[in-house]
Amino acid sequence: METRAARAATVAVVAVTAMTGCHGGEKSATPATASPHGGPQSGSASASPGHTARQLAGALIEPPAGAVAVSRGSGPFETVTKKLSGGAPPVTGDLSCGGPGRTGINVVGSAPSAFVSFAQVGRSPSELLVAASGPAAEQAVTQPIPRACRTVKARAGGTTITAKVISDQPLDIGDGGRIVQTDEVTGGTRLRSWQVLFTGSGYLGTTELVGTNVTRADAVRLARQAYRKAHAALE
Repeated sequence: METRAARAATVAVVAVTAMTGCHGGEKSATPATASPHGGPQSGSASASPGHTARQLAGALIEPPAGAVAVSRGSGPFETVTKKLSGGAPPVTGDLSCGGPGRTGINVVGSAPSAFVSFAQVGRSPSELLVAASGPAAEQAVTQPIPRACRTVKARAGGTTITAKVISDQPLDIGDGGRIVQTDEVTGGTRLRSWQVLFTGSGYLGTTELVGTNVTRADAVRLARQAYRKAHAALE
């Protein structure tokens, strides 16, 4: 199982995004909003008024028996992302793209959202749901990560983090989906991260599976479980 320090550093990279996004290799000068991967992001997007934070929280996957370090949160998106990154050491370095493997999804900071994360032997699954529609949701699943944003180097609490996007592909899930594989080396520990994004009626979902030996099949299974629960609860 990955070390606690390594996972904390990984969370730190995920949670920090620069004020200008990286889309197609160009940086936008439009007003900043928030990215569901944590932190401000450029551009604008509409949030669906149809789903409340309470409803989104009820649509999340339930941690299985034996899961530990369970963390939950719901509320305005900007508040939830702060809780997601709570306790992580400050991150410095190459953050212009917002972190490795994170597509530039634009979601207003006040959008209702909810998340759950937990730890199992050898892996750390998590899910985030945010009320979003229109360009925000469409961009999440159709826009590939620009080449300039596929490798990130940073430091967190004195630990060096190097992350590289290995693959970035569409995925047949929900109203549209995308799957991204990222390898992250934190100190002397190599972690594999699979992130799946999916859209439904008025919401955007993100599942992430991090571990030393997690596979694409593991990540897809988690994402389909999350989508089935969200679809049943929200549509």
